[in-house]
Amino acid sequence: MTDFLKTMRDPHVRDLIWVMAAPGLMRESSALNFAVPDSFGQEAVLRSMPALQALDRDPGPLHEWIAVRKSQRLGRYFESLLEYWITHLLGGEIIAANLAVKLGDIVTGEYDFLWRDAGGVLNHWEASVKLYLQVDAAAGLAGYIGTLTRDRLDLKFAHLRDKQLKLSSTVAGQAVLPRAGEIVHARALLKGWLFYPYGQAAISPPEVSPQHLSGWWLRWRASGFNPQPGLRWKILLRLEWFTPAMGSSTEGLQTEADFSAALEAHFAIDGAPLLVAGLIATSNDWQEVTRGFVVPEDWNLRNQE
Repeated sequence: MTDFLKTMRDPHVRDLIWVMAAPGLMRESSALNFAVPDSFGQEAVLRSMPALQALDRDPGPLHEWIAVRKSQRLGRYFESLLEYWITHLLGGEIIAANLAVKLGDIVTGEYDFLWRDAGGVLNHWEASVKLYLQVDAAAGLAGYIGTLTRDRLDLKFAHLRDKQLKLSSTVAGQAVLPRAGEIVHARALLKGWLFYPYGQAAISPPEVSPQHLSGWWLRWRASGFNPQPGLRWKILLRLEWFTPAMGSSTEGLQTEADFSAALEAHFAIDGAPLLVAGLIATSNDWQEVTRGFVVPEDWNLRNQE
């Protein structure tokens, strides 16, 4: 995937390829019929390369697609790119998105995406993008938490496996399908990044994909942060969280001194964790070589007092 991304210049096209080809967070064998195989998206990128290259030269249609869908939240941005992939590159038809399933007046679940592929097969994809920080390697999936600390990988995995992917086998789930009794192929598309304590070996539980994307995390003012010399730094905006950062110049990049000052100013007034990337100069441009979350000193400790 990295090689594909380096050949594209438009950020949204690069994010589209990331949505298609980035490895899932969970090992495909972690649960029966759980994940969309990584190979599915990787092969789709290879088949679609001429169209993706054309889109990179003229990204206007993709930009308009994203703008119309008001994709300012990370999850919605992920969904808008997924919709583009299905309809423009897979030749699929989206039947419904975020379709509520009710039993009487009670909502029992929701189909993220119901879509029919070119062969007429009805697919149900549960689509999520997540970034988790590992705080306890001994706790397995429960040791990964989101930046807001209320989100955990074990809870997300169980919710997808035990509830969402079984919607079409329920009476209420069948009732909202386009054809009664139709077979539905349900899979999870759970992508993102996992971050491990800075300076420690990454130890992941067996359910996590060995190919998952990973970085580091550390607390603001923590000692021992020793990145390689010569890096320029970028504080990533939320919609820049998918693909490795790159740039043709130092515009928007900070020296280590400016970067430290920016973190100082941020944490003096705001307790939100920051995702940052370190970039190094190559023969052609600047490429990300490291990324991680810098979190406030009391992050994930506030609710334990």
